[in-house]
Amino acid sequence: MPQLLLGLLAVGAPLGAQGRAGDQGRAPSDERGGLRLGSEGEVDLTLGGYLQVDGRWVSGALQSQPDGLLLRRARLIFDAAMPGGWHVRLQPDFGQGRVLIQDAFVGFEGTRTNARIGRFRPAFGVERFQSSATLLHGERSLVNSLMPSRSFGAQVVMQRDALTLTLGAFRTPIGTDLQVVDTDGDVDAREGSGHDWLARVAWARQRGARYASAQLALLAGRERGDLEATGVSRLLTVGQQPLLAFRSDGTDDGTAVADGGRGRLSAGGLVGNAQTLLAFEGALFTQGARVGADRRAVTAGVLTWRAGHVVGGTRRASQEVLPTSDHGAIDVGARVSMLGVWGEDIGRVITRRSVTHGASGGLAVGWIPTSLTRLSMAYELTVVSPGRVVREHALLLRVQQGF
Repeated sequence: MPQLLLGLLAVGAPLGAQGRAGDQGRAPSDERGGLRLGSEGEVDLTLGGYLQVDGRWVSGALQSQPDGLLLRRARLIFDAAMPGGWHVRLQPDFGQGRVLIQDAFVGFEGTRTNARIGRFRPAFGVERFQSSATLLHGERSLVNSLMPSRSFGAQVVMQRDALTLTLGAFRTPIGTDLQVVDTDGDVDAREGSGHDWLARVAWARQRGARYASAQLALLAGRERGDLEATGVSRLLTVGQQPLLAFRSDGTDDGTAVADGGRGRLSAGGLVGNAQTLLAFEGALFTQGARVGADRRAVTAGVLTWRAGHVVGGTRRASQEVLPTSDHGAIDVGARVSMLGVWGEDIGRVITRRSVTHGASGGLAVGWIPTSLTRLSMAYELTVVSPGRVVREHALLLRVQQGF
């Protein structure tokens, strides 16, 4: 056992980095690090993962949550790859005092076509597409509230030169009340009966250390809920506090349930080189809801910009930072987001404390002494207007160790 633990700490970059931006449909490779456990016949077995410990302080929030230290993520990544291109991934997460299977899927990697089926994150969004192991700010920006959670489904990725087309189908995510801090989607979203269809077109180019990418994605379907499984989600601040919340008092004439179309649209991209990153993303979310016999459609939109610069290291297109200095790399960044919510007489289906306008801005700095270790600090100010101005100050300190 001691030899195994030493081996885990000595291996290369964390598997959570997932390679370059377009590689989420691919099988793991030796370039992504991880401990090779051996082979069973022609099957190669590898193990990787990462730990994240956060110090969280949130003040002025719309709804308070406990501050202090939190084991944010504790993920292991098991992969079994076969020479023919088939692979299996299992990613359990032991963070926040519970066990949750984040990824569990079977995939195939061909020359120009990749496919997977099981539970995983749909290929949707710009910032959402980035691995949590490479985040500088710790939490994703406001646009993350409009993104889908990991879901059960299937998707096919077809690539030709710089263009990539992704098609997929997914069922409604299963909600849980066990999470203290949201990990991948809204923790209060309830299971409903529904489906989504995914279509995504992406373009990516890389010349030496310079890279650029753009994407347009649509995830649309229908959702139906009931009083026990409403199927409606909230919007969350960067500090994981509720912004938009649907009415829920448990009665037929007071609880909003999903009923009708639900859609998400994302457009954006990024440009960068070995040191500097510039990224932009706009997203729309629409949800059909019903209270009793009264139906309403709620629409939310977010625009976000972010920038980053590395000193003493290089930044890959996947946003993984590799130090080149004996003192490690310093990564600094800033971002700003704007939120709007609208709809005809939507007060019938959302709470009176829900937000219709908001903005947030943040600064972050990180020290990366090795490719496996990251220490970061981020501050975010969110200002919202639910009929009155409310400010949220969120400070996040993170220690991350990959293996």
